Order: sequence, then C-alpha cells, then structure tokens
Amino acid sequence: MSSSQHTGRSVAVSIPREEQWTLHHVLLDRIERERTAESPELGPPSIEVYRAFDRLDDGETAFTLAQLEAVQSVLSAYHHAPTDWELDRPEIEALLVRVSDAIERAEAT
Repeated sequence: MSSSQHTGRSVAVSIPREEQWTLHHVLLDRIERERTAESPELGPPSIEVYRAFDRLDDGETAFTLAQLEAVQSVLSAYHHAPTDWELDRPEIEALLVRVSDAIERAEAT
C-alpha cells in the first residue's frame, strides 16, 4: 500500500453510540496521560491518535488507515491493561474487532 493510501483515504467504521463514547474516553485518557506525564514510560501518543480523537470528537467515524492503526494500538494496550479498564473491557474488545476488521478491509482493497 502506498504512503498516500495509508494516510489519505478514509475508511468508514460502523461504531455504535455506546462504543463511540468508550473510544472517545480511551483516546482522551491516552492523550491526557501524556499531558500529565503520569506514565513517562509510554512516551507521547502519535499524531494519528490526536487526529483520530479530533475526528471522533467532531462526530466522524471514518479514519485514515494510519489513524486506524494508531487507534488499534491504543485499544490493544487498554484491552490488556490491568484493572483500570475492567468495566469497559467488553466495549474495548468489540472496538478492537471493529477497527481490526476495518484495517483488514482497507488493506485488501
């Protein structure tokens, strides 16, 4: 896949409202953890995490492949986090499946 396809074309992801809220919360938490330097071992989130958050915050559920990959990475980390996200784990898992499927579909075209 060319670099322009990776960063330019948007891929729509069907995300139910409740899962949109969970994704918004997870991305915001990841961004805020950087701002508070709570977990310096994490390093800053990629610019694509910020861009995906902005799109979601604007009501969009279509993302570039690079944004989807960044979201997938964040969701995977939160899915495997200890108890902090235990109550949200089913939604995070469902989101991870949706995002992974969208990535696979985009890469296949």
